[in-house]
Amino acid sequence: MLKHVAMEYRWSGRLCLSRNSVWAIGEVEKNLFSACCQNGLGATKGTIAGIIAAEMACEKPAESLVPEFIHEAPPMKLFPEPLMSLGVRNYLKYREWRAGREL
Repeated sequence: MLKHVAMEYRWSGRLCLSRNSVWAIGEVEKNLFSACCQNGLGATKGTIAGIIAAEMACEKPAESLVPEFIHEAPPMKLFPEPLMSLGVRNYLKYREWRAGREL
């Protein structure tokens, strides 16, 4: 569909994953807030996480935005090697497939 459009910008960097696909949002030190562990899928979720962290930093009630996200379980660590390498690639393919169905 967009084969004729040139790629103007690219991004690369480390990817933070959790086994239960949950992000980490909160105050990591006094007056230092973070929104991370986006699991590599969904710019919308990353934007929402950033907004929630900003509301927390401004001492606004984060529940006013998206209450179901702020009360999620904490992120779970991935399995140790070699299980991680074997499973992560297939799991990400599955999540990409599911995300594609949402479009």
